[in-house]
Amino acid sequence: MSKSKIDYLSVLIVMVIFFVISFITNIIGPIIPEFIKSFNLNLILASFLPLSFFIAYGLFSIPTGIYLEKVGDKKMIFLAFLLSVSGAVIIVIFQSYLSLIFSFFLIGTGMAILQVVINPLLREAVSPKNFAFFSVIGQLVFGFASFVSPIFYKYLIESNELLKYPLLSDSPWVSIYLLFIFLLLIIAVVIYLVKLPSISIDDSEKFKFGSAFYRFLSDRNSYVFFFGIFCYVGVEQGINNWSSQFLYQYHGQDPNQVGVEVISGFWGNLTLGTLVSLILIKILDGKILLKFYALSSSVLILIALFGNLEYSILSFKLMGFSLSGIWALVISLGLNSVKKNHGTFTGILLTGIVGGAIFPFLIALISQISELRYGMILIFFGLLYISYIGFYSKPIDKNNLIKL
Repeated sequence: MSKSKIDYLSVLIVMVIFFVISFITNIIGPIIPEFIKSFNLNLILASFLPLSFFIAYGLFSIPTGIYLEKVGDKKMIFLAFLLSVSGAVIIVIFQSYLSLIFSFFLIGTGMAILQVVINPLLREAVSPKNFAFFSVIGQLVFGFASFVSPIFYKYLIESNELLKYPLLSDSPWVSIYLLFIFLLLIIAVVIYLVKLPSISIDDSEKFKFGSAFYRFLSDRNSYVFFFGIFCYVGVEQGINNWSSQFLYQYHGQDPNQVGVEVISGFWGNLTLGTLVSLILIKILDGKILLKFYALSSSVLILIALFGNLEYSILSFKLMGFSLSGIWALVISLGLNSVKKNHGTFTGILLTGIVGGAIFPFLIALISQISELRYGMILIFFGLLYISYIGFYSKPIDKNNLIKL
């Protein structure tokens, strides 16, 4: 495919996969209270459900990146679908706590594979110079799915139609995973029928995937951008998990009212911010934009932690806006900083998603030693590190800019 030509059908397929990944990932939080009620779990046992999901990213992102270059994107996508559908089927048939742990691990593995595959696939479909722009569109789709999934779940639960079916009468949340199976099967048929762009591999490297992986291990870029993803997902989940508790502990605000409103505002602003990012990324260099997003977010988190109630609520909400373009910029700057083996490199980067599990834990650990405010300072340091990437990165391919 010509480097200047955009394969819009492949872009559409990637965006649909982005939506599905976000939908099924971020629906776990709203369903956890139902899992607790259905299986009589305590909070510690319940915490293993999302952990079993996210740990798959740490285990399988790098192997996926290596095998992606060996077997191709379509085969890896179908493997991801097979694992995810198997996990969803187990949830539907064997409704028990242990089956949920195993099922979430399978689904998380499938989602990890998809994340690794679709980023270099999108890069090939739109060309490296357009990758940052379309990555932001992917982030917009991802954020929209995060916003829609709890609303859709609430609608399903409140609908009396589900109670008519014996399988769903006691556990209406099963309907989410039935829908998930249906969506994946439809997407699999579409992908089977269309031709996807092949992820480019240098002929001399086609059978040297191990050497490519070890080469990246000795490359400073691998660590810089890995920790960029680690810090971004950690920052995002740190705010998502602890801002409501912070407002309750320091300002006496009801988590079920003010806390929910703040988290909803955070995700809503993150979705809205991606629309603005689509414009900014066409008129500003990606490095400049990343520094702006990270440094403005670091100021906002300090205001949220040390300001009064009004400023704290406003800052937590606005952080969704200021974080909105960071994921796409770190991914695009990372992939555009290496010449080849983008599948392997993507696997290394996306292993950093485990930061979403580790950051909230570290915040809790520090808070036990001192207090929550100082635990959440970890978010500030994570943002400072992300701003460092804006100064450090030297992309080979820069994003296309509109000449004003």
